[in-house]
Amino acid sequence: MKKLQLYNSLSNSLEDFVPIDSDNIRIYVCGPTVYASPHIGNARPMVIFDVLFRLLKKLYPKVSYARNITDVDDKINSRARDEKMSIKELTDKVIEEFHKNMELIGVLPVTHEPRATFHIAEMLEMIQKLITNGYAYESLGHVLFRVRRMQNYGMLSKRNLDEMIAGSRVEVAPYKEDPLDFVLWKPSEEGIPAWDSPFGKGRPGWHIECSAMSHKYLGEQFDIHAGGQDLMFPHHENELAQNFGAFGRVMANYWIHNGMLLVNGQKMSKSLGNVISLDDALQKYDGEVIRYVLLSTHYRKTLDWTDNLTAQAKQSLNRLYGALKLCSDDSEKQGNEQSLRTLNALCGNLNTPFALRVLHEIADQIYKSSDQKEINKLCSLLKSEADIIGLLSREAHDWFTQNNSLISEDEIKRLIAERKKAKSEKNFELADKIRSDLLSKNIQIEDTANGTDWRNL
Repeated sequence: MKKLQLYNSLSNSLEDFVPIDSDNIRIYVCGPTVYASPHIGNARPMVIFDVLFRLLKKLYPKVSYARNITDVDDKINSRARDEKMSIKELTDKVIEEFHKNMELIGVLPVTHEPRATFHIAEMLEMIQKLITNGYAYESLGHVLFRVRRMQNYGMLSKRNLDEMIAGSRVEVAPYKEDPLDFVLWKPSEEGIPAWDSPFGKGRPGWHIECSAMSHKYLGEQFDIHAGGQDLMFPHHENELAQNFGAFGRVMANYWIHNGMLLVNGQKMSKSLGNVISLDDALQKYDGEVIRYVLLSTHYRKTLDWTDNLTAQAKQSLNRLYGALKLCSDDSEKQGNEQSLRTLNALCGNLNTPFALRVLHEIADQIYKSSDQKEINKLCSLLKSEADIIGLLSREAHDWFTQNNSLISEDEIKRLIAERKKAKSEKNFELADKIRSDLLSKNIQIEDTANGTDWRNL
């Protein structure tokens, strides 16, 4: 089998994956900030790194996957105030919705899902360690990280200090020794969540949350840190700096970042009115269609979400599930056959588009075969290969029933039988009309060696 290779943002190169401990692979992914429903761009890393999780579980005996929940944030405070809800009510509601949506798009539960508000003590402990080591200082109720104290700051994002000073993200404030320094702890205004600390009543900065939680669940150094490309700077850069300042080592050996998601060629923004929440997308599309779309472009590339792309994804899944319908024995569809083709595709830096092509090649073999025993074996292989990327988890009958509301399955079968009779009587005009009528109801039929198959468009 091919050796696992991953593109490491830290080295800007494709590298062989060499684990710290092959008996326990450790991975951390930045999870949601729970102030509102996640949008489809937020769903992309959840699906991509779910595939990585599934792959690692195939390759190693144990995988510890930590994905945090940020439930203390200024956006949460603002939204709760606008909605006239308590912060707990808002965060609990959004977390419940997040979990429901993750299940619908086939994302497996993670090993650890720490909430920031449950780990304030760990954050304060790390902040104190940074002060002791000279990497942080107190000022006017704040605690800040000394960026210039870390000589390698910028090693992940490849930015130099002069560029950062000129950048718009650098905040000039009276409590800072240097404009580059970032907040580890800050005071809370009246009505804003606050915790007691040696530095005064306040709340943590965003970056320290992930550093403290990854340290608690994965240790001072772990294998993989992953997230969206937009998090590389300043969030991941600052996480790396904090952990280096506290423990004297780079926190993760491999840093993996997925590309952006556009909508019809444009960046999602409220001003353009093109933000698509995952909840809204799930009202319109089956969760497996959304997952297929998110896997259809290589994770490092920009993905452009369009109606055409979602329609193609649905047709592709119809074709794959249609192949499974040709299996004569349900016991053969449980995924007992094994192949290295999908695993090899994923070992090549999570090449999900190639993995999808593998599934369609197997489906093509099923459609071309007239040997029922071979079809059953191929169906089992198709299920097994698809499981590695979290697809084809349902029975084919259920898929077509759930994804077709214009006509019943019994009616489809009746019309197919009527068309067969028309063809046998050389009434091709009627046969073509039946095909057209079915197509108008989003049902496509296909004549195969085993009879006539149908799928929902």
